[in-house]
Amino acid sequence: MKLESPATVFAEMTRRINARFGLWLLQVAGVPEGSEPFGDALDASTWPVRVALGSLKERDVLESMDVVAKWVREWHEAQSTLPNGITLVWETRQWARLGEQRIPAHIVIDAPGALAEWVNRGSQWTQACFRRDALLRRFAKLRSSPVCRRHLPVFVDWADEDVERLHTLLEWFDANPRSGLYLRQLPVPSIDTKWIEPRKVVVRDFLLAAKGQLLTAASQDFHEVCGLRKPSAKLRLRILCPKLRASLAGLCDIEAPVEEVARMSLPARSVIIVENLETGLALPDFEGTVAFMRLGYAVSELARIPWLGPDHLGGTVDQGAIPRLIYWGDLDTHGFAILSRARDIFSRLQSILMDEATFSGGQSLWVTELTPNRAEVLPHLTPSEMNVYVGLRSNRWGVSLRLEQERLSWPRCLRALQEALEVNLEPLIKVGASITRDL
Repeated sequence: MKLESPATVFAEMTRRINARFGLWLLQVAGVPEGSEPFGDALDASTWPVRVALGSLKERDVLESMDVVAKWVREWHEAQSTLPNGITLVWETRQWARLGEQRIPAHIVIDAPGALAEWVNRGSQWTQACFRRDALLRRFAKLRSSPVCRRHLPVFVDWADEDVERLHTLLEWFDANPRSGLYLRQLPVPSIDTKWIEPRKVVVRDFLLAAKGQLLTAASQDFHEVCGLRKPSAKLRLRILCPKLRASLAGLCDIEAPVEEVARMSLPARSVIIVENLETGLALPDFEGTVAFMRLGYAVSELARIPWLGPDHLGGTVDQGAIPRLIYWGDLDTHGFAILSRARDIFSRLQSILMDEATFSGGQSLWVTELTPNRAEVLPHLTPSEMNVYVGLRSNRWGVSLRLEQERLSWPRCLRALQEALEVNLEPLIKVGASITRDL
């Protein structure tokens, strides 16, 4: 004998609507279902649904008369509390010894809204439906997109004023698809960059869906999707060659938009790319050399610098004029991921101090990498580089270890640069060590 009391059913219905509120919200509106499995009656894609309250035989009643009587009384009392749209169905049983008995058999739930009302979420359901209908009515193409399912908090959790701002912003972008304005210039009342910045992904996805574009196939760049002017990425570089500095009025440490750096056309013989700012600041003078620093994953911006000779320019660049390229990053999974990205742009790129011997030699300086890169294979690493990357990911030397480039012995670093640049750096080793201490 299994009997479901009103309290038990109420608790279970509360749990289910908490788990499936958004699913049902979109399902009712005809938004295509995602990949969520339907495991029981209340996951069904059609309403109404029926929830059984128990299974009784005459023998069960005779053996537990008091329990069954109490259960029947509880459902009699609960029936008056059920909202419109939820019906308690009674069945009449004819038993040999007990005669005709009327017992609660199941409840029928007409729609999710009725269930929400029963479990005290009626006002939230009504509000979410209003928001959903307003957006779908104005932007009909949202109905066929997974965007509503992806960003359910817009309907369920956002404040009213934030939903209204989203609606207003989508309408403005729809009316001005190629404004060419900077984000801070948008003439939309009650909306500023502080509101948009943490919601860029939501705005971008809803706008793509409103245009009828696939979220996976379209550009993921917020500015491009919204037709906004994107602030130029800036590069920071140091001119390490005294002669090159003289041609630039003595400038050494430069930060400028990519487009301006691309126009510089520096006749550098060698270019050093270092992952971190401090390493770049510590570099001494090298004849004919320029250093780019603090790029991280933005190393891909260097593809826009023609005088560096990126692969995609092919024969359009004088191969005799392009500089030697050296990359030096942290010995951690992200350092190798950045190296792989850089070599995808410059196949001739040479790495230094990113080998197993360097990593093992710095054991006393190892620290923890909090969020290692997840890629199993980095396609543009050499076999020796890939060996270290795999070792870091597989915890060959310990769990999530990393060795920061700034912590390496500076004389050793300068000797590695000497070999890579094929220059005599002996007079600079002491100077470089002094610079490092000052930093």
